[in-house]
Amino acid sequence: MGLAPLFVYGTLLRGQPGDGYLADRRVRAATVRGVLYRVPAGYPALVLSDDGMPIEGELVLDPDRGLLTVLDLFESVGSGLYTRSPVVATLRDQASGQRTLFGGRHAETVQAQSYVVTARQARFRRYHRLETADWRTIAPRRR
Repeated sequence: MGLAPLFVYGTLLRGQPGDGYLADRRVRAATVRGVLYRVPAGYPALVLSDDGMPIEGELVLDPDRGLLTVLDLFESVGSGLYTRSPVVATLRDQASGQRTLFGGRHAETVQAQSYVVTARQARFRRYHRLETADWRTIAPRRR
């Protein structure tokens, strides 16, 4: 059985500084419910919340253990900066950008994983809560 897809929402998105890690991967537009924060060093952090906004990102469909080992180092999982945690991602229709619907009733969701922080960590570390659901509005695509 394969690994769960990986939801990315910040520096690993296409056009962002860390996108080279995922250059050869298949991705789909997706969202995860939560709240975005800006870390003092200038990158994003996601706090999961059922009451949060649909945070825009990309779902990496084909992660492997080697990639996750490298990304765990990049995201400082070992030092506790982020935790790679289970999430529920909602897929976006690639043509229109809208949520994919089955029979017009339910959005297509996928069990995935993502690098997140807790609300307690965000408060304790004094992260700045953002009012946007898309990191790319804060850090436009690089050319």
